[in-house]
Amino acid sequence: MKREEKAQLTRRKIMDNALKEFSAHGYSAGSVNNIYDPGQGISKGIIYHYFSSKDELFLACVEECFEQLRFYMEKQFMQQSGTMAAEECLNRYFAVRMKFFHEYPLYQKIFMEAVLMPPVHLKSAIMQCRKPMEEMNVGILERLLLKIPLRVSLDKTEVIRIILQFINFINLQYPLKENDVTTIEALEKKNRQILDILLNGIVERKE
Repeated sequence: MKREEKAQLTRRKIMDNALKEFSAHGYSAGSVNNIYDPGQGISKGIIYHYFSSKDELFLACVEECFEQLRFYMEKQFMQQSGTMAAEECLNRYFAVRMKFFHEYPLYQKIFMEAVLMPPVHLKSAIMQCRKPMEEMNVGILERLLLKIPLRVSLDKTEVIRIILQFINFINLQYPLKENDVTTIEALEKKNRQILDILLNGIVERKE
């Protein structure tokens, strides 16, 4: 095996162990001591050769989580969304996201911690990890608003900005705590409801 291939394999083993650790215990309770595994040839020294700190290792997990979610959405949602009506598009968007988290459960808690309660000193770095996914969401909202007749007085860019601000604000009102029973399903259902209210209002319209 070539040196580069061996290095990639070792880094992948570290990442797999780190995903399990942070998924099970979150950032605060997660420990590098539970990530190294002599049986796999992963010593503490090897871990710190690839990652300078626990922070860097956690950020690598966060970045991978959002990258994999974005790639999954591009493949499973983006290509088909152009022909969907607005309601179908929203339902498909959240259904695909939930399918991703069911297929890759290790990413669930890492995603929720990054969105709901990121470690304060890593907040800025986590926002950078989330940026490509956020840009995709803006693109999806732009497509969605093309399917909806906006009031003439409203600017599409401003509408998108307000929607994203409101969703982020609501999410921050429900911080993830240790032993919290909040599930990814509850978070996604809440965000789907927020979008429904913002796009369709709260007044029942008679035909």
